[in-house]
Amino acid sequence: MNASDDRFGILPWQQGLWERLWATREQGRLPHGLLFTGAAGMGKHRFARALAQSLLCADAGELGRPCGVCPGCRAFLAGSHPDYQLVAPEVDSKSGEIKVDAVRELIGREVLTSSSGGYKVILIDPADRLNRAAANSLLKTLEEPVPNTLMLLLTAAPHGLPATVRSRCQRLDFGVAERGAARAWLGQQGEYPEPELLLDLAGGAPLMALDLARSGALEERREMLQDWFGIHAGRLDPLPVAERWAGLDGARVLGWLAGWLIDSLRLAQGAAAPRLFNPDQRQALQRIGEGLDCRRLFRLLDLVLEARAALASTLNRQLMLEQILITWAEFGSD
Repeated sequence: MNASDDRFGILPWQQGLWERLWATREQGRLPHGLLFTGAAGMGKHRFARALAQSLLCADAGELGRPCGVCPGCRAFLAGSHPDYQLVAPEVDSKSGEIKVDAVRELIGREVLTSSSGGYKVILIDPADRLNRAAANSLLKTLEEPVPNTLMLLLTAAPHGLPATVRSRCQRLDFGVAERGAARAWLGQQGEYPEPELLLDLAGGAPLMALDLARSGALEERREMLQDWFGIHAGRLDPLPVAERWAGLDGARVLGWLAGWLIDSLRLAQGAAAPRLFNPDQRQALQRIGEGLDCRRLFRLLDLVLEARAALASTLNRQLMLEQILITWAEFGSD
């Protein structure tokens, strides 16, 4: 394989994993359940789609490269292949869960059986969002698999799945991409400023770094940092800042906040801290860490993490941000 293989999903840092998995397929030992784990932004979904297309291709080439032109490939790329099914939370779901009805539609043997006599591939992403009833329904299928039906479960939080489900799948871990390969790939996607910082902010996950680059997140972060430090110094009122932040992507805002607090706590232990989420802000975050009681920072971090866990709920996001920023302002005024 070469760099062009990412056209159908295989990214450069995944080639070794792909080759091992495809060798298993060639030996007839592909399991009926695969659990893909690893941080968000590592390309698990792209890899899973590439595997599905390869299995559904009528004329796959060396190492399973799909031909792209057979009826199976055309139907897959058009999103209409009858033997491929994606299961995910409903777009308008307030809970963000995958509910039992979505799984029940899949577990009839006539539904699980391939329409063409080849493979049937079901992709569940993110699998940790299966609610208890849905996971129990899926477990029955994993315990009594239908021949040539492959379940692909993707998650960045494997412990969110019941141990009984995890134990019935073969696990493939998508580790952090080698830095040089990740940097080279990111450079091939376009001219983006500060690629090293983008990778740091993304925890080394190249697809997340690309998403940050394309969304203008670096400028958003720069402005939020000015607000953060301004509130702590008493120059800014936390209420209008909370109102402004409430209009941004909630997961990203709370992710930034969690990273700043974690780095401040790490740096409070000494300048030779381990890898930081925000290495470009080392000095400023170290001053905060050394100037505040760590117990207070932990308490504020708890508020941020609670808010992040409640993002899918009906709780008012602006009110949550107001509570966080008012608390932060109080730390600066003491």
